[in-house]
Amino acid sequence: MNRLTVRSAEETLRKEVNKLDKRVQLIAVNQTKKKEAFRVTLLKDGRTGSADIKKDLIRDFLSGEAKGNELRKALGKAVSHLSIQYR
Repeated sequence: MNRLTVRSAEETLRKEVNKLDKRVQLIAVNQTKKKEAFRVTLLKDGRTGSADIKKDLIRDFLSGEAKGNELRKALGKAVSHLSIQYR
């Protein structure tokens, strides 16, 4: 498998976030300082939030080893936190 780049991670995360909630947009994907995870910035209804997603989760999802439940769960927590935080 090819190296996991920010671009490939962004494409994958954008698709998964879109499946979870159509109103949420993926603004940016950046590597963390320790380069063990990606910082994902989300936008919903004019509100932004961010979450760190481990590279291993994305690698397992792309390689087909994981069904994506763990990745969806991590993204779902970030999306729900964004939804609940400002109500």
